[in-house]
Amino acid sequence: MNVLIADDHPLFRDALRRAAESLLPDAVVQEADSVAALQAALERNADTDLLLLDLHMPGASGFSSLVFVRAHHPSVPVIVVSGNEEAAVMRRAMAHGASAYIPKSSSTAQMRAAIQAVLDGDTWLPPDIAP
Repeated sequence: MNVLIADDHPLFRDALRRAAESLLPDAVVQEADSVAALQAALERNADTDLLLLDLHMPGASGFSSLVFVRAHHPSVPVIVVSGNEEAAVMRRAMAHGASAYIPKSSSTAQMRAAIQAVLDGDTWLPPDIAP
């Protein structure tokens, strides 16, 4: 299992890494801190199995990084991880092809639940957001 974490905040990348590794102890986890680094990592690792993506990184505008991944790497499941907790933004991310949306205020248990749901082929939104 190859997991890519794209977030410009080192502490949050570390939290996402720990959540992913707790579910997938044998996973190879790579990191990117900008859209350019994300694009390069996806080109180097065509076998990426899961992407955890922050929408607000250097080089991103709105949903541009998500739209890029969906257009160029449609088989990679994307979990959006964002500080934005607006239900409308969560729904738009899902409409743009995200498999899950995890607010950065979520607990580690919620992060693991979202990752597991996506690995099981499902979608995930926070429990208080109607699908």
